[in-house]
Amino acid sequence: MIPLSLQKTAGFENHRPGAAVSRLVSACLLALGMLAGSMGALAGDSAVLISQTVTNGTPVMPRTVFTQTWTFANVGTTTWSPTFSGYTLNILTNNNGLNDCLGGVPTTNKTYQSATLSACIDSGQSVARGEPATFTMSFIAPEASGSYTDRFELNSASSFFFGPTVTVQVVVLPGDPTNYNVYDRARAVSYANNYSGYVNIDGYFWTNGSSYGTFPPGSPAPASGLGDDCAHFVSCCIGSEPSLWGGGLNIPTRDVTYGEPGAGHLVNQCLIGQGYAVEVFSLTNMSPGDVVGWNWEGDTNILDLDHVTFYLGNGLLASHSGSALEVSASTNGWYNGVRHLIHIFDNAPTAPILASRKAGNNLVMTWHTNWSGYTLQWSTNLSARTAWTSSGLKSPVTVGTNSVLTNTLSSKALFYRLLRP
Repeated sequence: MIPLSLQKTAGFENHRPGAAVSRLVSACLLALGMLAGSMGALAGDSAVLISQTVTNGTPVMPRTVFTQTWTFANVGTTTWSPTFSGYTLNILTNNNGLNDCLGGVPTTNKTYQSATLSACIDSGQSVARGEPATFTMSFIAPEASGSYTDRFELNSASSFFFGPTVTVQVVVLPGDPTNYNVYDRARAVSYANNYSGYVNIDGYFWTNGSSYGTFPPGSPAPASGLGDDCAHFVSCCIGSEPSLWGGGLNIPTRDVTYGEPGAGHLVNQCLIGQGYAVEVFSLTNMSPGDVVGWNWEGDTNILDLDHVTFYLGNGLLASHSGSALEVSASTNGWYNGVRHLIHIFDNAPTAPILASRKAGNNLVMTWHTNWSGYTLQWSTNLSARTAWTSSGLKSPVTVGTNSVLTNTLSSKALFYRLLRP
């Protein structure tokens, strides 16, 4: 007989690639219980959805932070226990193989190592048969227009899914066309939610300050040799790793792994030094997608950081190493040390600056070669629904540290932008 351990406090309670595996285990145990004549708790958990505050298809503008509350009725025979060790509402895997795309954040912190986006009972009280229970999370709309959906299901204290699958689904409307290349907080938080307990999309994990290992992307983060993957993880959350963007900032790669491997260098040179961010001194000045640095020796100098974490919102953090999700950002919470709060500006650029000059009958446009993979596009107006195209434009050439594209001047007004697909 193969022993099964399904304790929530083990850290990986029900997670990607998880829902299918958990359901298979649940189905097998249910069949065994029926054969034995005792179905136990598996038959006792049942719920119906009473209401949700944000209806599916609700239109929102980019970067809108909103709250979704689901109300369920306990129609089973068990009493639902509170806190994250009890009955929770857990995210499920979406069709893209990931979980979260709307930057979901619960309102309560976890006190144990976890890798699953989940919410516990709002009241903090047990819920008996026939009583209602609410579960609440905040979300943030991505910058790109389109329809976005996160899926959730109730999960028992024994880590079995039950009840209806519920969703938060919004339609993000086109935003200001002049703000199409700005920091995407929703994508940054979603990356943190999806990879806090897993190897980053580039397949690397720093085991100490001078070496890293290679692992399958998305596999569980190493449980031993946890090392120094903190800055690499935050770089992927806020940056633009080619396989899967986070927030979209240009975080230069200083080694083989994506982004910046050093906590102090990431905060001071890549963020503050580049004008992307500033240090603030209260969590009230922080936004989802910001960064928190730490020093363990009581050193208040921001240049001497030992660790860097990702700020989810609602006073919660995500991190590598000692991988954790939804833990407290307070100085006497999950971490104890000198804390530095780093706020990334909303308009922090996620694309290069496009410069132009007239040369005879030509318009010469340039941008720095550090920004790779971008395509120059043009349009005849700046309306929200305008069509942008690269049709008729020449290919850029590299001159020194710049990409240069020369285009014949038009008799009508044209607008240009750089876009990375």
